[in-house]
Amino acid sequence: MNHLWEALARYPNDAPVRENQPKRKICPMPTPGRSNDGGSIQHRPLPCRETTAFLTDPTVASALIGALSPFDIVIVPGLDGSGPDHWQSRWEGFLSRRSIAVHRVVQIDWEKPTYRAWRSGLRATLAKCSRPTILIAHSLGAVLVARWASERSNGPVSGAFLVAPADVERHRGADAGRVADFAPLPSARLPFPSVLVASRNDEWLTIHRARTMARRWGSTMLDAGKLGHIGNISGVGLWPDGLSALGDLALSLSGAPDP
Repeated sequence: MNHLWEALARYPNDAPVRENQPKRKICPMPTPGRSNDGGSIQHRPLPCRETTAFLTDPTVASALIGALSPFDIVIVPGLDGSGPDHWQSRWEGFLSRRSIAVHRVVQIDWEKPTYRAWRSGLRATLAKCSRPTILIAHSLGAVLVARWASERSNGPVSGAFLVAPADVERHRGADAGRVADFAPLPSARLPFPSVLVASRNDEWLTIHRARTMARRWGSTMLDAGKLGHIGNISGVGLWPDGLSALGDLALSLSGAPDP
């Protein structure tokens, strides 16, 4: 059992939760399995609660910060950016206050994105990083990371945490036209380790398509349960279980040689 899960095993089940969010028990260590289409998947439920215990428990905090401290962290928001209540913004503040080097991609136009312009924004942010880097990307930001990665063979990135990638090929909602420039999705394995977190009721990505992406990109897939698009209106708060999964990724990268 790794240090984060040892710490989280002591994370109190009766800690206060956000209003209208149910209490739950900490889930066990993930069990590796295989999806029907051959993709690698870990069956760890990732429901969300925001608790003062997670913010103040020194054992949990030190385990997470210890795992992330060797890395620069780059936050990559998606369409329309990530507002102050988005888990990406909360993570940025949480980690920055604990002396983790966090950089956030800033795009010229969040509402009318083009792949070329957003790629420039990502590159500009990565140029500020001086150490091995972990990308934390959501929605269209995750697609940006995957496409950019498919065009390069080396660089500062050690790994990526990809949450609810927008299916720019299959989505038929009102915003489909706004993301069309990011198609097609890359089909090759990413040049660094990655985790893909998917929700079972995401309007932008079916669970079947998430498994297909994970298989093609060589990502470990984590099943987040029913959390919608895990975005600005999902109400996931600080998303402690997502932070734990990020810490697990960082621990897995720590023994790998620098890129």
